[in-house]
Parts: sequence; C-alpha cells; structure tokens
Amino acid sequence: MELPVWSGVDHMMRSLLVLALALAILAALSGCSKGEPQGAATNGEKLFASFKCASCHGDKGQGGSAPALAGSSGPVSSPDAMAAAMWSHATKMWQAVDAAGIERPRITPEQAADLYAYLSGVSGRQNPVGAAARGQQVFEAKLCASCHEQVDTGAPNLAVQAGRFSAFSMVAALWQHGSGMLARMVAQNKEWQVLSAQEMADIIAYLNTKK
Repeated sequence: MELPVWSGVDHMMRSLLVLALALAILAALSGCSKGEPQGAATNGEKLFASFKCASCHGDKGQGGSAPALAGSSGPVSSPDAMAAAMWSHATKMWQAVDAAGIERPRITPEQAADLYAYLSGVSGRQNPVGAAARGQQVFEAKLCASCHEQVDTGAPNLAVQAGRFSAFSMVAALWQHGSGMLARMVAQNKEWQVLSAQEMADIIAYLNTKK
C-alpha cells in the first residue's frame, strides 16, 4: 500500500518543480520586458571618471559647478528620474562640456545603467508607473510627435523599436542623437522640452506599445 502513496508524493513534487520553473521563467521574462540592463557600480565609477563627469559634478557626484547627482533621491531616485533629468538639462550639460573642451561621450544603454548603479548607490529601482495613454499626450505636448510622427523631418520612426525602450535607452539616444534633435528644434524655432520622471515613464510606456 505504500507504493501509491510514494507515487503520489513524487508526482506532487514533480508538479511543484515544474510550477516553480515556470514561475522563474515568467519572472525573468517580466524583468526583461523593457530591455533594461542591470548596471554595475564598479563600471559606473570608471565611466564617471573617463567621461569627465567629475569635472562638473564632483569626484563622487556630490556636486560642484553642476548639481549633485549621488544618493537615492533627486536626479537618481530612479532610472526614469535620471533619464528625465538628463533630457531636461541636456543643453546646459552640452554647453558646459563644450566650454570645458571635453569631447561629448557616446553612451550606450549598458553604460547608462552602470552610471545609475554607481550614482544611486541602491539596488532597488522604483520607477514611476507609466501609462501609455498619458504618454501619448505628453509625446504630443512636448513636441516629440512634431518630428517623430511627421514625414520629411529626418527623425526616425520610433514605432519599429516598440517594446525596446527603457530609461537607459532614452539616455543613450539623448547622447547619441541629441545634437541633431536640438538642431532640428532650433531650425523650427522650438524650445528644448523639460520632462519629469513621471512624464518619462509615460512616454516610455507609450513608445513600447506604439505600432
């Protein structure tokens, strides 16, 4: 009579293992849904020095001629907050970099994640919850649509990248293509736009569902 009991227990254990594996896979997929890389603080520290960020923001991001960055509040309270701050103050940063004779770095999403890990000093990433409907409104109000949803502007069609946008990819896009964006806005007599962390989260949510 013991055989059926052990068979039942064995079957139950197998079922639990399968369920646990399925949940682990689902969690992994969910965590990668925005394609957001996991940063390394040690790499971020090296990048902070090599990009000469310290010349304005202080040796450890504590502040200098430019605002403080380090800590778990303010500009690095979340990846979206960091992306929003960099976008909002990009023109001032570029002016300071050019005035100091520093070559503007080209930042990858992975490097942006490393810089965030170094500056934030925290492992948790409490991004605001983005909403695609709000994001569409922000995308239009902040003049993004006037270039990216119009023909013959030279701006890329972002719909083809839907599902791959994250705070760190937005930082990378800023430093790789920001000069071109600024030139187009100046030519059209438009002002550079300021974004909050919530607005950044909403835009990312919109772009990731855009078809």
